[in-house]
Amino acid sequence: MKSISLYLDFLKEKGKPLSEINPGSDEIALTVRDALHALDLLKVSQIAILGGDVLSGESNELIYAYQVWGEEYLYLNWYCDKAVNENKADYLQRSYLLAREGIIKANKTAEKLRKECYIVLVIE
Repeated sequence: MKSISLYLDFLKEKGKPLSEINPGSDEIALTVRDALHALDLLKVSQIAILGGDVLSGESNELIYAYQVWGEEYLYLNWYCDKAVNENKADYLQRSYLLAREGIIKANKTAEKLRKECYIVLVIE
């Protein structure tokens, strides 16, 4: 599918691999701006976003944001499970909305704390 390859190419070009902090991980962190763009690419591909993790930069490496900002910010990570009676189209739309809200909320918190913010999108 061509549209998913656009997303994967975008990750390779713009993302920061998490293998440094999580050996064996194939997850990629994106800046807030790039994560919002990635949402658009995923929407075109009709791929659900299962959730997201918020990271921050610390000493030139990425670390999970709650480990730097404090445990009280663990809530910024989010997930989106498909509801029992929810059809695919509604689930896709809800997953994009929750992801956008999660990214914006994480960014506002990072700005308030004067910290860097990165997002890992977990997709189906």
